[in-house]
Amino acid sequence: MIHYPLTDNLRSYAWKQVSIKNFGNRSQGFNGTKEKQYTGILGECVVHDLLKRELPTYDQGSVIADLVINNKKVDVKSMARNVDMQEYYVHNFVGYQKDTDCDVLLFISINKKTGVAQVCGWLPKQTFLEQANFFDKGSKRTRADGTSFITMAPLYEIENNKLNKITSIEDLRKL
Repeated sequence: MIHYPLTDNLRSYAWKQVSIKNFGNRSQGFNGTKEKQYTGILGECVVHDLLKRELPTYDQGSVIADLVINNKKVDVKSMARNVDMQEYYVHNFVGYQKDTDCDVLLFISINKKTGVAQVCGWLPKQTFLEQANFFDKGSKRTRADGTSFITMAPLYEIENNKLNKITSIEDLRKL
């Protein structure tokens, strides 16, 4: 896992993007709050920064994939937490996005308390859909700590330990 301290520059850039554009445009709903959209954009910015690419611009309208690495369309899925990622924690993927045109799902966890992004791992999208657990909208989900919630959308979940690991920037470049 790559641990990447967030900079004020990345945070302010991501916040500016969600302040001028609403990234939640799913016709089915469940578009995420401004804070959740910020987490997603921040994760994308982290990957661009790690790869020494210019930060993404979002003035081209709808984005199909967040970035392209080795001719693969990569969808960055970011989740904010109050703790560091653990091997048995899950990454979520909203079912409304399962038909988006991408080849790879790349998972990022952002620790809000420490300000560190963790690039956790990746899977080809098709492999993810085959291996992940699926929960229909309205399902009750119970977390490892015993707390629970009702899903507000169809939801796929996969444990962190089932992802292809990323331990270096070189691993990220080789997706």
